[in-house]
Amino acid sequence: MKVYKNFKIAGIEYYEAMFVIGKIKVGDKLILKVEDNIYDENAVEIYYKDKKLGYFPKSANYSIGVILRKGWDMFDAYIQKINRDNLEIQVAVFVRER
Repeated sequence: MKVYKNFKIAGIEYYEAMFVIGKIKVGDKLILKVEDNIYDENAVEIYYKDKKLGYFPKSANYSIGVILRKGWDMFDAYIQKINRDNLEIQVAVFVRER
């Protein structure tokens, strides 16, 4: 698979990461979802199972937001690095090969 983006999850302190930070591990699969958001029309939410962790950073979400809104399911996201002390999760997003 080819790496599309890697980044730290934005807004992590406002959602449910604190409830799963002790359970998650590097390599765990994440779920990307688009939502209607009055602050950012390209917002992409990041979930671990049913827990919302935060968002794809606004500075890098335009193209992936457009692609996901068109219904194209072509990305896989995984936890790349965890800093439990600072509540930071780094994510790698890959373009799925056909």
